Amino acid sequence: MAEPNTILQEHIAVENARLDRIEEKIDKLAETVISLARAEEKLVALSSDNQDTRERLRGVENRVVDVDRKVDEYAVTVKVINRIFWIVVAATASVAAGAFFIQ
Repeated sequence: MAEPNTILQEHIAVENARLDRIEEKIDKLAETVISLARAEEKLVALSSDNQDTRERLRGVENRVVDVDRKVDEYAVTVKVINRIFWIVVAATASVAAGAFFIQ
């Protein structure tokens, strides 16, 4: 039969190996938790950036709508000016032709 001291040393060696494996698993779990925390921080930062981008996009969209409305207003003004121009051109041509043919 094996000596009690040898049995005890073998038992201690087995338990130390077991504790080493448990410590390795705990270390891996700790690294995983740290990685998850970093990933969560990145997600929070991305969400914040996404919100900022949406707000800026809304501002740009509002400015585009304002510019579009002003372009429509200016289009009406240009249309009126264009009609007045052609009325003046037609009237001038009529007066010039009348003065040319009357003489």
